Amino acid sequence: MKRIHFFEIEDLAGCPKALRDGVTDFLQHIVCAYRLYRPITPLLARTLTKSGYSHIVDLCSGGAGPWLSIIEDLQKEIPNSSLLITLTDLYPNLAAFRQIRDRYPNCVSYCERPVDAAQVSADLTGFRTLFSSFHHLTPEQAQAVLQNAVNVRTGIAIFESTQRHPLLLLYMLFTPLLVWLNTPFIRPFCWGRLLWTYVIPLIPLIVMFDGIVSCLRTYTVDELKAMVVKLDAPDYKWEVGLERIWRLPVGVSYLIGCPSSKAP
Repeated sequence: MKRIHFFEIEDLAGCPKALRDGVTDFLQHIVCAYRLYRPITPLLARTLTKSGYSHIVDLCSGGAGPWLSIIEDLQKEIPNSSLLITLTDLYPNLAAFRQIRDRYPNCVSYCERPVDAAQVSADLTGFRTLFSSFHHLTPEQAQAVLQNAVNVRTGIAIFESTQRHPLLLLYMLFTPLLVWLNTPFIRPFCWGRLLWTYVIPLIPLIVMFDGIVSCLRTYTVDELKAMVVKLDAPDYKWEVGLERIWRLPVGVSYLIGCPSSKAP
């Protein structure tokens, strides 16, 4: 199945904040409730331990991604660690960021200003992660995100729970039902979310539309390997693969790169 780079509604600058936050809140709830990223937690923990990083700069965080479901697992995998996580996004969902910061005040912070993953400011130093967001980028933008990390000699890890697979495309057709069933349990509570879910059901429709597009935009393992080859990164070590979920033919694809020595 050929990659198609169509637009996602939540990516549009003109998308109302209430709708964008409603979509990212739902996605964050789903990845945490179903622990979609649990298969890669040991892999991430092992990478952080071997590379010596204790600060993670999470890019394109959306509604805070899977962090509520994996922070404690990471802490168990990395004993005696002082793990720090900074959430960032081009369109920060500050309410979602505050929720996870309030739950883990000693290890989570967030950046209130917009952060471009391809031009990360010098004050945001640390190991970079992107969860369920790399597919939003064109090949040129994706290459720029990787090269930007290489240029400042920091580690970077990309994780995607979508793939260009018929099974996931079929699943996306049922996501409006999941939105209607799960919305009462999403926190923090928001009256506007109820309005745009049940009265005027734009959030369920956007989740379905963007979900289908996300699958069609997601890079395959081979395409991720091809990106690495094009990078000017002679002393980086890269790991690319797919961690399957249960016995399903789909899972979490990943690309992880670290320099042989950290930047001074």
